[in-house]
Amino acid sequence: MLQETQQYSRRTAIGAGLGAIAFSVLTLVAVTVANAPGGTYSASQVADYLAHGHRIAVIVVFHFALLGLLGLIAALAHLRDQLDNRRAATILWGTGLASAACFAVGWGIIGGQVIAHLEGGSSIAVAPALTYLISEIGVVFVFGCGAILLGLALIVLARTGRALLPGWLRWLTLICGVAGIAGLAFFTFFVLMLWGLATGTWLLATKRTRPGHLSS
Repeated sequence: MLQETQQYSRRTAIGAGLGAIAFSVLTLVAVTVANAPGGTYSASQVADYLAHGHRIAVIVVFHFALLGLLGLIAALAHLRDQLDNRRAATILWGTGLASAACFAVGWGIIGGQVIAHLEGGSSIAVAPALTYLISEIGVVFVFGCGAILLGLALIVLARTGRALLPGWLRWLTLICGVAGIAGLAFFTFFVLMLWGLATGTWLLATKRTRPGHLSS
């Protein structure tokens, strides 16, 4: 029975590790390929964003980004089960799910705008400034709401995961959490993505995992 439990725990750790890596990689791919208009307004940037050849690519990476969120949820679920502190585990899980929901909404706005132009064709006459505004709302959900909530979840994990995470990963988790809170600064968002790569690699490399047990 103990051996079966350890095997199950190891399988969930592998799934969580792959999920964490997939979240960071697919999110970075989606951000790079979609290249949604943001920052200083430029009509030419909006025109490039809505170019016919680019629309299909945005729709494809929209699906990749949502698949990455499944990986994030799997990783957070495993870490939640491994935490000793029940309250911290609940906060980590709730905040993490809220973050995933915000990421999904953001990608929905970004992808939805492109699909509207693709399906509506020339009948969709939207001023570049309005396209920019809608795009920025989607970007804020990803770089703002999603990143900030995930950052808060990581800070909780770093503060309460002393018995779970090795020292180096706990400090990296804390740094990435702070970077997530500052996600709207743009470059800090990419620091946040380091967490998924590092944690996923650690989960895959760790041969032994703690049994999923929560204590009050």
